This record gives sequence, structure tokens and C-alpha cells, in this order.
Amino acid sequence: MANLRININNRFYDITCDKNNEKYVLELSKQYDAKVREQSLKVKNVDHSRLLVLTGIILCEELDKILKKDSKIDNPYGKNYKEQVTGIKEKYIQRINHIKDKIDSLINRIQSHNK
Repeated sequence: MANLRININNRFYDITCDKNNEKYVLELSKQYDAKVREQSLKVKNVDHSRLLVLTGIILCEELDKILKKDSKIDNPYGKNYKEQVTGIKEKYIQRINHIKDKIDSLINRIQSHNK
């Protein structure tokens, strides 16, 4: 485990993370810090602990909206993702079979000319 010191809204926290994950965790903490600071400008007179909780809830809400959103290919967690992937696979299988048929036809024509 690696020890890190992160800064959230001008307060330092000592945390641990998996080795070789330090850069990623630091980047996430910077993103969280930015979100906390953004909320602190919107909500006045809230103590630090409540601000952290509020920001966490807001981030969960954002994630929930993404997960519940009707699926697009770039959102693999949406409800229609499996159907879309199946549809794409079927189209590619049809295309591959069409190409295979053309190749087989060409092979037959070449073989008939060589006889």
C-alpha cells in the first residue's frame, strides 16, 4: 500500500491506496477537490463535513443520471447496451457472410475457368 496526502478544500487528509495507483488517486482527489470548491461557492455557511457529504451526494446523483440514461454506444451501462451490441454483432455477421459468399463465388468461377 502507498500513503498519500491529499488536499480537499484546503484541508489535508492522509490516505492509502494500492501501489502504482498513486497518480490516479491523486488525480481523482484533485477532481473531487474542484467539485468541493465549486459547491462551497454555491452553498454558503456550511461546515466542512457537510460540504464533503453534500458534494459526495451530488457526485452520486451525477453518476446515477449517467447510469440510468438510455444507452448509447459510449455509455455501456445503459439499459439498452446489450441489445445494441447484439444488433451490431448481427450486422457484422451478415456482412462477413455476404463477403464470404462473394469469395466462394469467385473461387468457384476461378476453378471453373481452370478446368
